[in-house]
Amino acid sequence: MASCRGANGLTLLTTVRDGDVVLVTAAGEIDLASVGYFRAVLSDACGAGEKLVVDLTRVGYLSCAGLRALEEARRSRPALSVVATGSLVLRAFAVSGVGAAVPVRPRLREACAAAGA
Repeated sequence: MASCRGANGLTLLTTVRDGDVVLVTAAGEIDLASVGYFRAVLSDACGAGEKLVVDLTRVGYLSCAGLRALEEARRSRPALSVVATGSLVLRAFAVSGVGAAVPVRPRLREACAAAGA
């Protein structure tokens, strides 16, 4: 499984790693214009594997709508983890409190391990 699509300034690539980790890699901005697309890809990914990792290292902006989409995915797929390193994205998690419910890690390897925990 590998798919790559773009919409409204956001590109998402979905792949499978190690047989049971579905990885959604995002590049661009997740805002009101692109969140519907982000939510749809997360929904598809939740049904595709046991563990879900969302890589936001190439995301420059994450709105509260994007945070809500991640919370929804977490409710649907509890084995979810996020990779994030950008200061604006990390700040969004910190200010909103979503980081307490959705594990955020600085490296992909750690996020994959957290998704399995």
